[in-house]
Amino acid sequence: MKELGMDTLNNSKVIIARERINRPLDKMNSKSNKTIENNEYSKSCPFCRGNEDNISDETYVINKDSKWIIKSVKNKYPIIDENPLNEIKGEHEVIIDTYKHNGNFYNMIEEEFYNLLLMYKARFNSLKKDENVKYICLFKNYLREAGASLMHSHSQILSLPFIPPDLENEYKVCEEFYKKMGINMYNHLIIQEIKNKKRVIHDSENFLVFVPEVCRFTGDTVVLFKSNTYFYDLNDDNLKELSIILKKLFERIYEEYGNSPFNLYIHTHPVNIEKDYKDKYNVHIHIVPRKFNFGGFELSTGMYVSSVKSEDIANRLKYD
Repeated sequence: MKELGMDTLNNSKVIIARERINRPLDKMNSKSNKTIENNEYSKSCPFCRGNEDNISDETYVINKDSKWIIKSVKNKYPIIDENPLNEIKGEHEVIIDTYKHNGNFYNMIEEEFYNLLLMYKARFNSLKKDENVKYICLFKNYLREAGASLMHSHSQILSLPFIPPDLENEYKVCEEFYKKMGINMYNHLIIQEIKNKKRVIHDSENFLVFVPEVCRFTGDTVVLFKSNTYFYDLNDDNLKELSIILKKLFERIYEEYGNSPFNLYIHTHPVNIEKDYKDKYNVHIHIVPRKFNFGGFELSTGMYVSSVKSEDIANRLKYD
């Protein structure tokens, strides 16, 4: 049976077709055949410590024992830049998640996640100082199937002079919900998901990890901030709590799916605009496993097909 649903977080249309999970090409094996790189250093990798001559200008660095462990650099091949000939201008940086060539979200420790979150926050705060910036896009692609051009673990951050359409839609949805119901849509969602329990992976003091009832991308796992704080205002306790969550969550994903490709992106409040969504919008992190294929139908219509129950995915990843 086919159903038409709405993405819980942004009201995008989603076709629900559970039986498609049985198609031979609709998923990869639950245990990926890909193996994690064994070597901590690669002579040919521009992101490895010791190969600094191969990368662009450094914008921020975190050191330990007088050596860098995480750094951000200007992207050599930016989506957007400050070229005066451009109609739109902004910054595009690469954040090298770890100096280790074999380091990644599946084997990083809490301290490494914490330092990476510190880097995210620092770059966010720096980029938003430009009054022309309206939105800061922070994302990560892991492995070639998810769009990564280099194997060495890295994230990317861009400052945009406009608000992307998907975010415009999210803000509109949460604003309309607030006007109609008189409460923050995300706070309402948190109450409902905790009450339901079936789609919750983990419930901590300041964050809820769950799989939305209906989502565009099958398996989309969301880390939802319980308070409506700005991402760049997260305090140290929040960062430490979030680093523990990310470590445990990626451990569970690896246990279930192996070294599988994924995309991670953070949806945040806009910056440098007159309208304030602080009371109506909560930051959330999306982690999208690239286990499930999409093709011509999705690309031609903008509608995505959901083939697995959110409850089933949440149950496989649940932890205390």
